[in-house]
Amino acid sequence: MTEFAYKVKGTDKELIVATTRLETMLGDVAVAVHPDDPRYKDLIGKELEHPFCPDRKMTVIADPVLVIMEFGTGAVKVTPAHDHNDYKCGKRNGLDFITVFDEDGKINHIGGSQF
Repeated sequence: MTEFAYKVKGTDKELIVATTRLETMLGDVAVAVHPDDPRYKDLIGKELEHPFCPDRKMTVIADPVLVIMEFGTGAVKVTPAHDHNDYKCGKRNGLDFITVFDEDGKINHIGGSQF
């Protein structure tokens, strides 16, 4: 698994996630934590900064279905338009579903302005 951090807007804090599919982070719209996890209680509802999409709204959400506190970092990046479990999480939490590829399979402007 690869770990990387999303910066919490307006602070020096970072929220570290672990993933086997780093490339899907271009479509991330949230990071989910377990509502009972004391490590992240103070971050629920906070906004995050996406490193490639500075205008994208990203929020820390509480989702006891998606997150297993003891697995990885206990924080799960959420890409609703990519993964079946993330899709269900997105529906439960009213998240945006974005597509980062164009019809030719290239990264579009939604996936990051430098692409």
